[in-house]
Amino acid sequence: MRMLTVRQPWAALLVAGIKDVENRSWTTPYRGRLLIHAGLKTDAEGFELMEELGVALDGPLLRGVILGSVNLVEVCQNSSSRWAVPGGFHWLVTDALPAVEPMPAVGALGLRPAPAGWTRAFAA
Repeated sequence: MRMLTVRQPWAALLVAGIKDVENRSWTTPYRGRLLIHAGLKTDAEGFELMEELGVALDGPLLRGVILGSVNLVEVCQNSSSRWAVPGGFHWLVTDALPAVEPMPAVGALGLRPAPAGWTRAFAA
């Protein structure tokens, strides 16, 4: 299992199954389940785009935790998703699964191995 740190509100949108593309400046050969870690920073452009698109999220936007997971199925540069930013790599995701209990974790750049005990976030 791999983990990716994503700024809010993007992380919450991915885990809620609302956002189907994660925009990155780099690609990866990795495919499969991907933990979504909400970083400590937020992205003001994300909140602006949510307002433009009429998208809302319920509850507080947690930061510094594993929020859930998605299935990374493909990476391309020509997605037609409304979330795709032209010129970047579009990580196409499906099957969003929110954590039962968001788990504190330390973020980092890049795609990295999941931290020890990550399964606790998904245990009932």
